[in-house]
Amino acid sequence: MLVVFAVAGWTLWTQRDQMVESLAQIGPWPFLASLAFASLGTALTFLEWREVLRGFGVTMPLAAGSRVFFVSQLGKYLPGSVWPILMQMEAGRRYGATRATMLTSNVFTIALSCTVGMLLACAVLPFSAPGAIAHYWWALLALPFLLVLLHPQTLPRILNFALARLGRAPVTERLSTRASLRAAGWVVLSFVFLGAHLFFLVWPLSDQHPSTFPLALGAISLAVCVGVLAIPVPAGVGVRDAVIVLVLATSIGTAPAVLVAVTSRVLVTAADLILALAAIALTHRRPPPDPRPPHP
Repeated sequence: MLVVFAVAGWTLWTQRDQMVESLAQIGPWPFLASLAFASLGTALTFLEWREVLRGFGVTMPLAAGSRVFFVSQLGKYLPGSVWPILMQMEAGRRYGATRATMLTSNVFTIALSCTVGMLLACAVLPFSAPGAIAHYWWALLALPFLLVLLHPQTLPRILNFALARLGRAPVTERLSTRASLRAAGWVVLSFVFLGAHLFFLVWPLSDQHPSTFPLALGAISLAVCVGVLAIPVPAGVGVRDAVIVLVLATSIGTAPAVLVAVTSRVLVTAADLILALAAIALTHRRPPPDPRPPHP
């Protein structure tokens, strides 16, 4: 926890000069509105994760689950991008979930988020930034594999094959279609809020055309998915920003697009920190006093 908080805090500190420039060009109110929507969009990913866990038979309390999820999400700022999954696998054991079940739930959550994000990008970018799809066509090659992973039988069978070779107990739970659709609904809503987050950064720098929101929604959807697929890169740093710049540059120019991408990166990092600290504060309770008399 100390390491992930330190790395996320250092990320914010190193971008302080860019934030001063962003405030000057974008303005304080769009800046704050963007931070608010980044926080809401990120918070909704927790509800997706919790819905998937419930579908796999893991009942995670709301308050305790938020602490597990938001604190572990800071691990994505470490190289490798696997630390959130490892932290959640260990935390899930407190609530009767095996490591295998937690792993299956997390991989399904990532696959679902990427699938929905790519479908949203494919729906809006051909009309707002057609060059972006042509440039990142290779990312769409992952879509058929992601759709296969979303089948209720695929992930458990793959994992059970590996567990059998290791002599471990198999995963017996299967995610229902209803639970998958509920989780997908949270993903769509999360991307809409993240699109609003980017929209408030782009709007003051653009010609303020109504197509700005679909452009922002497509940019953030494609950027998040490409960033997730770049597994060795911590939190998709650089990769995610490059996608945003490419999509937005055709509308607002390269220099403003770079400013928006850097500002978005910092605000999403700030949202991650705010949510993690809020979850810790909400779940921090002193143990109740022992009603029994002291032992003589």
